[in-house]
Amino acid sequence: MHLLTLVFGVILHVSISQAGHECGVCYMSDCCNDRSITGRKNIKTNGGKIFSAFCDQGWTYIMRRFNGHENFYRTWREYQNGFGKRDGEHFIGLDNLASFVKGRTCKVRFDLEAWPPVSPANRFAEYSVFSIADWSDKYRLTIGGYSGTAGNAFGGANGAMFSTYDQDNDSWGGNCALNYKGAMWHKACHAANPFGLYTYRRNCPSRAQCLTWVHWPGIIASPDNWYNTFKSFSMKINCCHNSC
Repeated sequence: MHLLTLVFGVILHVSISQAGHECGVCYMSDCCNDRSITGRKNIKTNGGKIFSAFCDQGWTYIMRRFNGHENFYRTWREYQNGFGKRDGEHFIGLDNLASFVKGRTCKVRFDLEAWPPVSPANRFAEYSVFSIADWSDKYRLTIGGYSGTAGNAFGGANGAMFSTYDQDNDSWGGNCALNYKGAMWHKACHAANPFGLYTYRRNCPSRAQCLTWVHWPGIIASPDNWYNTFKSFSMKINCCHNSC
């Protein structure tokens, strides 16, 4: 009798404990659902797409560059799927990003840190309008509403389709992604190259092939800002119109 009571009590306790959990795996639709979080979280979009993202006080990272450990000179398919570790250097993936922004009002922010001795080293560019199409329109970019301190180097990419070295969708006669060693929403070609080559010095060895941001105030590279490159470069998004 005592054994039966004990077994029943254990089963009842387990059932109550399991029922007490609201969810086994929690998903957020946007990192801004909880602005206190810094770290990896599981995102579930309105379209049902699930992926891991790095959150930082309400922002969802699209891309992070800060040590050169991750290779960003990659194929179209790799950019579609995303790559890298979310708590390290990474790109979230075009398919994930397209699903994340679909039907939503989003803003995007670029944070750049220049190599010494540039001062101030940290500047930003924020755009109040940001969205991309899905694969059927080659992830065409909509961006506008610049504010910030880094200069408007990304606004010119508005309306461009995404290109990689093996998928040329730019409006130039050549292949921008191949020629400048970076995937991008290229036109003919870019004033910013966030997916370009990472170097461990202030000057890029080849024109416009590194983490270029041409409109940075003042000349910070030689002979001009087409040769600038950055210690860190990130791209993050905020679409605060959802609840967890």
